[in-house]
Amino acid sequence: MFEPMEMNDNKTNKYIIWLVPFVCIFFYFDWMKPGHKSLDLEPHLNYFKDLADAFLHGRLDVTNTLNDRDLVHYNNKLYLYWPPMPAVVYTPLVAIFGTHLPDAFINILFGILNIWLFMKIVSGLNQKFNLNYTTKQLLCLGFFWGLGTVHFYMAMEGTVWFVSQIMAQTFLFASVYFLIKSKDKRGPLILSGLFFAAAAYTRNNMVFAVFFLACLHLAMHPKLQWKNGLRKAFIFGIPFIIFSLLNAWYNQARFGDYFENGIQYHLMNPYFYENFKQHGYFSTYYLSHNFYTEVLHMPSFKAQFPFIQKEEEGFGFIWGSPLFLLLVPAVILQIRNYSNGIEHDVAIVSRRLVRTGCWLAALPIAFVIFCIMGTGWYQFCARYTLDFQFFLVVYLLFSWQVLADIPKIKWIAFILILASIVIQFLGTCIY
Repeated sequence: MFEPMEMNDNKTNKYIIWLVPFVCIFFYFDWMKPGHKSLDLEPHLNYFKDLADAFLHGRLDVTNTLNDRDLVHYNNKLYLYWPPMPAVVYTPLVAIFGTHLPDAFINILFGILNIWLFMKIVSGLNQKFNLNYTTKQLLCLGFFWGLGTVHFYMAMEGTVWFVSQIMAQTFLFASVYFLIKSKDKRGPLILSGLFFAAAAYTRNNMVFAVFFLACLHLAMHPKLQWKNGLRKAFIFGIPFIIFSLLNAWYNQARFGDYFENGIQYHLMNPYFYENFKQHGYFSTYYLSHNFYTEVLHMPSFKAQFPFIQKEEEGFGFIWGSPLFLLLVPAVILQIRNYSNGIEHDVAIVSRRLVRTGCWLAALPIAFVIFCIMGTGWYQFCARYTLDFQFFLVVYLLFSWQVLADIPKIKWIAFILILASIVIQFLGTCIY
């Protein structure tokens, strides 16, 4: 997004795919947070490793937790209400090393893997759809994702809440990556379906990512016949069907109900109890407050470093990552172009299909997030919004050609990326 470079060949892109995560490693480890120990072996609030230990001992309830904070109490046993996929990932680690694991270090590794997958995806989309991004532009976008979003500080924490979201991104990115590579091969397609299912059973709202994946696949195969499309959809969906059956059994075995995840027995913080008692866990009652807090609410500032005031409910993600402010002119200009009939050839229609898929995934995920009883308390910025931020980045990626009509847009975007990185760096100092 800035001054073009002459280097834009595949060989150069391979280097930057590794360069961005390598640089981010130096920001994700202990040097950035005084007193924070990423290799700390002391127990943390990471219930997934406790559940992994329970799996290894033939149980579904956890017994060796530090406390019962945010757990489910049912029939004198403690359970997790979060989907169990991260515990499955932790099972071999716990089997080998036990439950005293460096949780922050493991989460950082997944965070770095996410950045690498992100770079693979944007580089692949750049080539597949002839987006003509330069090496410098892809570098800037990669650093924005790795250092300019809430992914930055979240990957540095090893608690259950952050592990869940970071690992969900790993599965989502892996699903997109294998879908891009699938072509007409069954192997990558079923791997894409496997990782999509893993994402959905790490964060249930990620199930709506299927709309983006479907639009992306159709955009890559504009001449796909419906019979072949149904066959591919079935192959892709097999892992999700299997995971859904296993999850239903998991719920039945714990609570006697295939559709009960235990949230009604949740030992929640008193901060939430009154709202939960009156409105439940999921309700449109929370929509206006959560939308304001997680999107529009500006941060409060102070005179001392790190200058941003700590707010337990956080503030709007567009202020934490100001590059997302470009969504407003991007949407307006895309609507104008569509109304004027500018987008008509096959390549442009394919790009429009991808952009449509971004919103078909992002909006329902956001709706779910805005209708749950909390905003991600306590947090820096708006951590729940990480679930849909990837789709917004892809939308901007496919909208740069229309944004290029704005005077000085390269410098505007560059400044917004720098601002995003600075703000998120301050967040690592606050949290």
